[in-house]
Amino acid sequence: MIFVAAAQPVYPGNTSDAEALAIVRSHCVMCHAVKPTHESFQEAPKNIILETIADLKKHAATIYAQTVQTKAMPLGDQTVITDDERATLGRWLKELP
Repeated sequence: MIFVAAAQPVYPGNTSDAEALAIVRSHCVMCHAVKPTHESFQEAPKNIILETIADLKKHAATIYAQTVQTKAMPLGDQTVITDDERATLGRWLKELP
């Protein structure tokens, strides 16, 4: 019998605020900004702005549900967020006080 070790996440352990924000800036802010750069949006969908750590904390439950659990966001996975990035962001969200 052959056993294969499970792949380890790219970002093991505690996730820093900077790592979480970098993921969100790469995959969410084009739509969820005060002035979105995505051509389809003149304002942030549902008025959810994710430009700062305070914004991420304010919308933590929604981010977790939409990005980590259901993988509904980013919409149509236009930014090609990886499972490792989702897991890293999820860990950061779970670590919030």
